[in-house]
Amino acid sequence: MQPKHIKGMMIAAIVLVLLIFGKQFYVSVDAGHVAVATLFGEVQKEYKNEGLNFPTNPFYEWHVYDVRQKTHRETARVPSQDQLQTNIELSVQFRLIGSATPSILKSTGTYDDVLNVHLIPKLRSLLREQGKSIKRAEDFFMEKTQDKLQTDILAGLQEYLQPMGVEVGAVLIRDITLPPFIVKAIEAKKEREQAVVKQKAE
Repeated sequence: MQPKHIKGMMIAAIVLVLLIFGKQFYVSVDAGHVAVATLFGEVQKEYKNEGLNFPTNPFYEWHVYDVRQKTHRETARVPSQDQLQTNIELSVQFRLIGSATPSILKSTGTYDDVLNVHLIPKLRSLLREQGKSIKRAEDFFMEKTQDKLQTDILAGLQEYLQPMGVEVGAVLIRDITLPPFIVKAIEAKKEREQAVVKQKAE
């Protein structure tokens, strides 16, 4: 067979491979995301940042993670030492650490798995633990109590989640709802105080 024919056959073979596999030789990752590869189920240590990444193994299967900052809202009934339950709504600002995504895929799974397996259970546990240090339900309305609550929960989440590839930036209390009868008692107390002030003014 002549060299020209061999060269022509090689070029044809390369073109055929490109047509068959095409996009499998590169991976395009959206902004704010990273992609982790698996090869026949085995998680690869490498990960790809946003943009066009090539060449890649055509047999890789890609798993994409959103590493932008996210906010999780949680509402929980938190018991204090007086056995009363206060409804607390808070937000947790967090993001997945790009370099940790291969480990996340291997040990935990998807973004939703991280949220449901690690972040939410730990957050609820910390809320319950913090409630045990509050003597009375109405103390949740005190500024120093709220500051301590946010600081302690943030520290607890960071210590627990950082090794798992999750960076927690802030914990913010959005709303606190006391048991209804306490709210009525506080309102009644305010009304009595206002009545006394009014009588003195008259």
